Amino acid sequence: MNREQPDPDQTIWHRRPRPAPQPAPPPPEGASSTQRLPYTPDMLPDVPAYEAAPARSGWWWVILVGGIALLVTALAVGVVLWAGGEFTPW
Repeated sequence: MNREQPDPDQTIWHRRPRPAPQPAPPPPEGASSTQRLPYTPDMLPDVPAYEAAPARSGWWWVILVGGIALLVTALAVGVVLWAGGEFTPW
């Protein structure tokens, strides 16, 4: 391809001039201002260390679900035995 006819499959990038960043104006006389300092980790205040509670065991779910399953099974067996031979579901 020649320079007069650019390749239609090629991306054309245009550089636009950007203005240089302007420094911040100084604060008016007598006004209090803050000054930005470079970050360093020791600028943060010390935080007291708290001891974490020990992790709870996951076995209580097994005990709870197992107990409910045993209760339901015992009730079902009790109903079947109480009904005796008279229970016919269909």
